[in-house]
Amino acid sequence: MLFGQPLWRTSSRFYYFWIGLLAALALASCAEREAGAAKLANYVERLSTAANFDLESYDSWRRVDFPSNLDAASLAPTGSLSLIDFLSLSGCELQANIAKRNTSMGRIASASQRLILDLEFLRLAPACVRLMEEKGENSVAETLRENIELRRTNLPARIFRAVLAGPEWQKFWEQPMLLGSYPESASGDSSQALWELSERVQRFVDHSWSAADEDLEPLLASIRANSGGQLLAAAALQSGYLDYANYVLRRAKNKGIYCKNEAITEAGTITKTVVAKYFAADLQRWSAKVSQRHYEIQSALIALEAQLLGILPQPYLNWVIERDAMLHRLYAAPREHVAVIKETVNDC
Repeated sequence: MLFGQPLWRTSSRFYYFWIGLLAALALASCAEREAGAAKLANYVERLSTAANFDLESYDSWRRVDFPSNLDAASLAPTGSLSLIDFLSLSGCELQANIAKRNTSMGRIASASQRLILDLEFLRLAPACVRLMEEKGENSVAETLRENIELRRTNLPARIFRAVLAGPEWQKFWEQPMLLGSYPESASGDSSQALWELSERVQRFVDHSWSAADEDLEPLLASIRANSGGQLLAAAALQSGYLDYANYVLRRAKNKGIYCKNEAITEAGTITKTVVAKYFAADLQRWSAKVSQRHYEIQSALIALEAQLLGILPQPYLNWVIERDAMLHRLYAAPREHVAVIKETVNDC
């Protein structure tokens, strides 16, 4: 019901619209009440009834799915240390890092685990270089310096692969089919987690992180709740219904249903009451709460992506444009509807 096809169809599909709506609401009653959908559907129904229009079948705004073909910036070869070099690292904390990455588990490590290993390498390697120089192991020191430079070059791409192309970020933007009592039932404390992640990525990019920052996976796990996807679904739901409400109001005005002989009709008076009671006093409260959820994550989201802007692949950038256009509808759709109310029923 929520996503997919073109917005409006003819009234011959009226029966199928109600079958779909009743099925969705029945499903919701078995779990959580579909608060937003119920408010929106009730408002549109009352507008249509006041204008004596049959409801036409419609679906809301299309989905904006997270891209699956994310090819990050290519990684430069990071070189390797020979067995002799590795054995020469005795006394360096770095030796344990190299040992971990050369185990069978290290070779198949996830993107986030590879990032953690590289961060630890970059933090520990300078001290090891100095120790090797003190021991006269100049060739080993030079090899380490080369590895440091290569890993610094690769770091932004490593961060992208681990964070913005990772499964946790994809889960964050996964759109649910039902919203239940959202936003009261919003998933997770996304705003705080995003701020922490954004600040940590900033330290990685600035090469100013600490050993504690390298414990990245618990923080990534905290954004797995689909808070972003809930926002997208709510924006799609609201935009679709309010676009249809605009259609009803304009159609009724064009047919002269609200005004006759420069005086407001009974249908116009009823419609004004519907707007005041079910849009202004009810639906807009729900809409404002949803918009607040977006406001809470917006600054952290912008900061996080801006830090990696130079290496974001085109599919990701294309998705960001679509995503942000959809999220913009959280604010734009209610404003547009208020403007349509003024030019139709309030213009009598």
